Amino acid sequence: MAYVKISDFGNFVIVPNDGDPADDKTTVLVQTDWDYPGVASAMGWQPCYCGATDGTIDCKHRKTITMINEAYDFIVDHEFESFDALDDFLPEAESEHEQENRLYEYRRLQFAKEKSNA
Repeated sequence: MAYVKISDFGNFVIVPNDGDPADDKTTVLVQTDWDYPGVASAMGWQPCYCGATDGTIDCKHRKTITMINEAYDFIVDHEFESFDALDDFLPEAESEHEQENRLYEYRRLQFAKEKSNA
């Protein structure tokens, strides 16, 4: 599960429940208003009852700007609430195998560097 934290500049960060909002490796900064409807929808907001829009294009009943503004307001109203669907926005964590490979490559490069300096 993850939650949204609003920043000082009106943007927001999606944070895993056990995460640090300042850790850019585990969080996602959402800074474009075009992304607000998608995030708000993952939190339960609906752009229009007709179902013909995702909130980023006009439908017969509503204008895009109205839906984007409502999506942002919905997100702000639900700051710090946890939602399962927000996990889909988070970066995937490295597997243990990927971490081991990265460590191996780092040690290999360090060894080569030490060898060339000797």
